[in-house]
Amino acid sequence: MEEDYMRREFKSGEIIFSEGDRGAEAFLINRGKVQIYTDKDGAIQEIDVVGSGQVFGEMGIISDSNRMATASAVGDTVVTCCHRRELMRRVDKLNDDRRDAMRFLIVYCQEFLPFELMTDRPDNDETRHMDSMAFYLIRESKKANELDDLDRFLKGLYKVLIGYAERRLPPNFKPNPDAEFAFSKKKSPADE
Repeated sequence: MEEDYMRREFKSGEIIFSEGDRGAEAFLINRGKVQIYTDKDGAIQEIDVVGSGQVFGEMGIISDSNRMATASAVGDTVVTCCHRRELMRRVDKLNDDRRDAMRFLIVYCQEFLPFELMTDRPDNDETRHMDSMAFYLIRESKKANELDDLDRFLKGLYKVLIGYAERRLPPNFKPNPDAEFAFSKKKSPADE
């Protein structure tokens, strides 16, 4: 299945995408590095340098928005590309729990900004339930072998989404225990 992904090569300094471009693909770095930066009136502001095994460009396909930064190769770089339609096709083929978890994380990241940036974050049952589900997915993702059923690209994307979810949870959040089994592979105690 991984061989179906598109592979692209970039020379050092080559632009992979530019700030303002329509975001239709995400990328996994197979070899090399990529600098992510913005250009404000000719002043380059580096956001990050990502390397082998890391995913970048994911917000363009998650949020269906224009690129917020430019990405360029640092040295010769090889990436795996995944278009939005291909991503959703692959997510749809996952087992029910993993598919639901991936879809939830995408929606959670679309709905909420990082906690410190969200001044008018709703405080209601629905938000607390979503935060609780995110909390349990974050906890589950830390277990050994938890993501072994995912290919390399989806595993990288899942880890990025988990990182985003961690930044969106309120500090010292106490989860609702009822949400723990929403995406669990095991049965709820009530089902046993």
